[in-house]
Amino acid sequence: MQIVGAGDKTYILLSGIEVPKDISLSENVKLIPADTSHLDFNTAVSICSRPDDIAVVAAFIPRVTAQFEIVASTQKELAAHAWNSSWDALLLSAIFHTEVSFNLQSDTEARSISSQTNLRATNLHFQGLTQALPKKLSDEEVTWINTHFSDARALLDKEKFQTAVHCLASYRWHSMPRIKMAVLWAGIEGMFGASTEIRFRLSLCIARFLHPGDADTRKQKFELVKKLYNSRSSAVHGAKVKGDIQQSVEASAELLKELIHQSIIDRAMPNEEDLVP
Repeated sequence: MQIVGAGDKTYILLSGIEVPKDISLSENVKLIPADTSHLDFNTAVSICSRPDDIAVVAAFIPRVTAQFEIVASTQKELAAHAWNSSWDALLLSAIFHTEVSFNLQSDTEARSISSQTNLRATNLHFQGLTQALPKKLSDEEVTWINTHFSDARALLDKEKFQTAVHCLASYRWHSMPRIKMAVLWAGIEGMFGASTEIRFRLSLCIARFLHPGDADTRKQKFELVKKLYNSRSSAVHGAKVKGDIQQSVEASAELLKELIHQSIIDRAMPNEEDLVP
């Protein structure tokens, strides 16, 4: 990611999430509200220095609802923090089961974008167009971020957690429900690593991990995961999926979200040996 501007601050413009106030995600990154309603199309297009950026700006400027404010003492550090903020966007997507796009970078905050602004596309993949309305964070969800986001960031050191987050944040990028199921279950299975009696062991691990102190809920979760795993197997192997496959996609996504949340709260990934001795 190339840093635009020459100062000690840059902004990544986001869509898919809306926040009521500034939220500190780290020493260098804040998630803050954004408003581009003042920006007309001609001005937005005129400040694009590269032709390919025009299409991205035209698609996403009207959708901008939040932004990362990134600060650092040197351009090298600023570039690193800006690049790594893509994982912050993926984390937010996974935690709140939304689709946070991070396709634009500016050297001024959203409400100050003008003909003097340096505005560029961070990528040309057009991810983030499938969600019609942004996820509006409640005060309770803001509190959750303030309490747990640093723990979520710390877990990104673990490849299994990275995979789970990326799977939940990106499964919408695919149009076919079967592919969505494959992506989601790559994240779910990857958190546990069961290699034998997969359907039974995975269902048992998940149920015990999510509901260690509630036998009735644990049993219900065990049965649900077994059914979802059957749908996953049919989807991945090209067989007919029983029932509504879209409902299976949604239930699988919710399951992966629960697993990610519990890992963040526990500050640790699930350990299969502890769950199934």
